Amino acid sequence: EIDVQATDGGGLSVHCKVEVQVEDMNDNAPEVIISSLTSTLSEAAPPHTTVMALFNVRDRDTGDNGRTSCELLGQQPFSITTVAADAYALVTSEPLDREQVPEYNVTVQAHDEGSPALSASKTLVVRL
Repeated sequence: EIDVQATDGGGLSVHCKVEVQVEDMNDNAPEVIISSLTSTLSEAAPPHTTVMALFNVRDRDTGDNGRTSCELLGQQPFSITTVAADAYALVTSEPLDREQVPEYNVTVQAHDEGSPALSASKTLVVRL
């Protein structure tokens, strides 16, 4: 709030308070922050095994502009599971075969709910 006083030439004055609301612009893209990463995984790992890739998604905006979600790009034998608010883990979603694919480049994309939505991505390398 701002206190405003207006005075006329005759010396009469009046006071009022003006409330200014600042609206958040969607000027910050989300960030994918890797907190833990193990680059190798056994091909014997059963589905739903955590790959030891733990990451957070953060957006410095507020409201819908700062509300985020994430997904994996492309077809991969992995999925994302929620660990806590804005904290995720990469897990296996199907059996792995090192002889068919010895290494995966897994891209995590985060986006916010602003209009227009902003996004960011990070690629994790998982070796079997």
